[in-house]
Amino acid sequence: MRSFLYGSALVFQIVYSIALYLAGAISLFLIAKRNHVKGKWLAFVPVFQFYIIGALCEEYLLLGRRIRFLQWIMILLEFLQIYFSFFSGFFFAPARLVVNILTALFLHKFFYLFQPSRATIYAIIAMFGRLPLVILLFLLKDKPMVMSAGAYPYPFGNRY
Repeated sequence: MRSFLYGSALVFQIVYSIALYLAGAISLFLIAKRNHVKGKWLAFVPVFQFYIIGALCEEYLLLGRRIRFLQWIMILLEFLQIYFSFFSGFFFAPARLVVNILTALFLHKFFYLFQPSRATIYAIIAMFGRLPLVILLFLLKDKPMVMSAGAYPYPFGNRY
């Protein structure tokens, strides 16, 4: 009986993971297609999916410093999230916190491009895991961008 439950749980986990992956990939692909992002096929490559989010955001101004090539930084942040998931403890906590804050800020800009009035709540919800992020991407897949990446009002000012 126990092996049946373990087997059922494993099958459920595999089906759930595949469904979540496909829903997120298709949503990102449609967002990229609608907004003419080069390399929209990357939506179907795990981890590299975040290229599309970064490509739409273009750059981020943080404390007077311009962070360019956000598409590659988003991929790096996702790799770091995976890396830190294997390690726990006090030593990795500051680095994990920095990665989470940067991811939340960049996601806020991404959501702001589509729904400015809900960007903050969407960014907070997206930080609760992959399922909430995929649900939000699914909700945005048919929405046009309402502003350009350059019109984003940075929360920490725009000093150069």
